[in-house]
Amino acid sequence: MLTLISATFAMPVQAQDVSGKIRLELNQAQPTQDGGCRLSIIATNGLERPMNQLGLEMVAFNKDGLVDQFLRLDFSRISAGKTKVLQFDLAGKSCESLSRLHINDVLNCVPPSITDVYCPDLLDLANRTAIEFGD
Repeated sequence: MLTLISATFAMPVQAQDVSGKIRLELNQAQPTQDGGCRLSIIATNGLERPMNQLGLEMVAFNKDGLVDQFLRLDFSRISAGKTKVLQFDLAGKSCESLSRLHINDVLNCVPPSITDVYCPDLLDLANRTAIEFGD
């Protein structure tokens, strides 16, 4: 029995989910009591290093395809292979009035010392809503 326990502790820890991409999923759009829209975005850090802060510049479009609102979202530190969820409200904008959520830019996905990485190229996008989501 002692051998089995020792072997169990000696086994390597299961690898984190490292894909080389930053997965962003528009997960949910819910109406709020004041007539606004609450959006949930899930970010998974598939890079081999933590991100101290992930910034998203986004643009919301109305049903006519016109630019409606500019947004800046910031995720706090996301460890390698880990996930964070961010919810934000668009006050006075019903979910039905939104046609598209565009990612204009992605900031701070790597430390400032790394200059050869363009963060938007690392995106892997997913969507579970009726609102178009992408770049």
